[in-house]
Amino acid sequence: MKKNLKYSIVFFVMAVLVVGITILLNVFASNLDIRWDVSQNKMYSIGEQTEIILEGLKQEVDVVMLADREGIKSYEAGFIIVEFLDKYSKFDKVNVSFIDPDKNPDIVKDLNKSGTLNPVENEIIVRSGDKVKKITLYDIFQQDYYGPVMFMGEQAVTGAIKYVTSETTPTVYFVDAHSTKKLESEYNYLKKTLEYNNYEVKKLDLTRQEKVPEDTSILFFAPPTQDLSAEERDRVIDYLKGGGNAIFLFDPSNSDEKLDNFDKVLNEYSMALNYDKIKENNVQAHVANRPYHIIPQVMETDITNEQDLSQFAVIMPESRSIRSLINDKEPLTVTPLLSTSSDAVGEPFGGGATEKNQGPVDVALVAEYVSAVTSKIVVIGNGSFLTDEVYETYYPYSSNNLHLIGLTSDWMQDKSNDVFIVAKTSVTDTINLSGLNAALVIAVAVLAFPIIITSLGIIIWLRRRHL
Repeated sequence: MKKNLKYSIVFFVMAVLVVGITILLNVFASNLDIRWDVSQNKMYSIGEQTEIILEGLKQEVDVVMLADREGIKSYEAGFIIVEFLDKYSKFDKVNVSFIDPDKNPDIVKDLNKSGTLNPVENEIIVRSGDKVKKITLYDIFQQDYYGPVMFMGEQAVTGAIKYVTSETTPTVYFVDAHSTKKLESEYNYLKKTLEYNNYEVKKLDLTRQEKVPEDTSILFFAPPTQDLSAEERDRVIDYLKGGGNAIFLFDPSNSDEKLDNFDKVLNEYSMALNYDKIKENNVQAHVANRPYHIIPQVMETDITNEQDLSQFAVIMPESRSIRSLINDKEPLTVTPLLSTSSDAVGEPFGGGATEKNQGPVDVALVAEYVSAVTSKIVVIGNGSFLTDEVYETYYPYSSNNLHLIGLTSDWMQDKSNDVFIVAKTSVTDTINLSGLNAALVIAVAVLAFPIIITSLGIIIWLRRRHL
């Protein structure tokens, strides 16, 4: 009896100690206000690229949210935004504030001097000097169809900061009149990523223009399903000879029609299209069980020279190869950007092709013409790898697809040391088990743990019986 009383007292004291220590730890932790972003891609944090931008700011930037700070914190979305913006306020040149628009109408008018923003409650205004950009809740929380809600706070806010602190905003004209892949339906992530990084994206129909617009920084061609007209071809060549830049995307096409006018443009840069479709036979260079979804090697060029290429992989579903012609133009350099393994084969596909192209073959080429003017083009034998569908299917790995285009765009604008913000999306961690591994996990979880716990309980019960 005395022994039982003794053990009961010891048990009670230990229980009190455990509860007390737990309470103290919780109080201590709450006072420290420590939080961790446990999302796989650090969605609610600011990344290294943003930190570089914010630390390098030369001028003051105001980030103003039109809302009562404490009021919106009572909502989950508002709490997330407040916590997120607080991370920006830690940088010297960034001034974050929360203003209730109902109580401070004069400040709202001051933020909207141009009269074009029309800011409303819960929107964010980013301002530096005379440049202003508005961020809506839709810019921050986005959802496509029935997919997960994506928090795009970093892209929206950092992109706005880049915009208001940049002296100029280059214009990218997207040409999709000859393509079934349209900017507004297939390339939303591409468009947003360019805009986040201080590019203005517009559409251009070359059939309706006498020449390429004067403000064009980059011509961006969606993968064509039909050829340019002779007039369009000449307009593109004239633009490039005047110091223009262009990015060409080409998907494999099973049509017998050749893209002769596109080829004439490419011939100016000692390049030509191959009419094939790449099958990658090296299992390390394609997506598992999908030999036509290749993972080409990213080559060292002026575009990629500051990247860790061992960690830089792009995924390209169904590609054609691009061949380099004999280059007898001294001011012109042509270098591979993306190449397959030696095990790859370019299978004849469209254009009347009959011969295989044995790897390694080039999937993307870079050309730079430096003379009285400088012209740069990049030709990629894949247009699908930048689509919304591929981006969502292969995220987060597909973020490098957009990053590569960002690097290419910046290289064309001589911004080789700039940083590029790529969109994040919601992802769920999963573990796929099969065979012996699955059986082992099930055995441990379903059988071993219950048996061990039950055995320990029986042993303790038997020992207490003999006390």
